[in-house]
Amino acid sequence: MAVTDLEDVKLYCKIDFDFEDQMLEEMIEAAEDEICFAIGNDVTPQDLAKYAKFTLAVKKQVKEEYEHRGLSADTQRHGLANGVLNIIHQLRTRRELDDHKKNESQSHVLP
Repeated sequence: MAVTDLEDVKLYCKIDFDFEDQMLEEMIEAAEDEICFAIGNDVTPQDLAKYAKFTLAVKKQVKEEYEHRGLSADTQRHGLANGVLNIIHQLRTRRELDDHKKNESQSHVLP
């Protein structure tokens, strides 16, 4: 189940109709999985839901996939939308820092 809201994605993509909602939900879930796996193979969308940049990256990737769906193999495209790779690097670093802080605080707890 996707953590990114369908209505937020539709607003970002400027989509006013409902007949492609199922396809959009599939794109959202696929984008979340792709971004999570790029950060680490043990990362889930629920792990990253607290970061606004994760939601932004998902929206960017869904918009890219939505706007370029059905294009032939002749079209040269990058795997990730513009800016998503930078967000992935930032989220990876932020997650590592958060994990480090959590481990540090747990090691300072007296028994």
